[in-house]
Amino acid sequence: MAPWHPVVNAQPSEWVLRQGAAGEPYAVVRRFAFGDPNHPEIWFRVVTWARRSEGRELIGWCRTLESAAAAGWDHRCAYESWRHHLAAKRTDAGTMARERPPAAEMVRFYRAAVRRRAAEPQPGVS
Repeated sequence: MAPWHPVVNAQPSEWVLRQGAAGEPYAVVRRFAFGDPNHPEIWFRVVTWARRSEGRELIGWCRTLESAAAAGWDHRCAYESWRHHLAAKRTDAGTMARERPPAAEMVRFYRAAVRRRAAEPQPGVS
């Protein structure tokens, strides 16, 4: 019989999302189990990245790790697009910080824009 090791009972509970192995983190996903310990209801909370919890902002709650990771990525894309748009208008950093929409709202707006673009007819395509 092989010796038992604590890793046998280990379950991942938090993921730091980053682009590439050395990239800057952009979101944190944490797994939560609610209800009956024998048949828990599993949820994943995704928040923006910050070194300390106090600096993080809720993006949303998801039923799967995949959808939580997608929400984190969509927030990253939405934030970069928003920031680029304001920087192109020569908006200063202080104004950007004051006008930044909530993370969850930014993701909703970004996903709606992506759906609209996908539904638009493409030039030269029948």
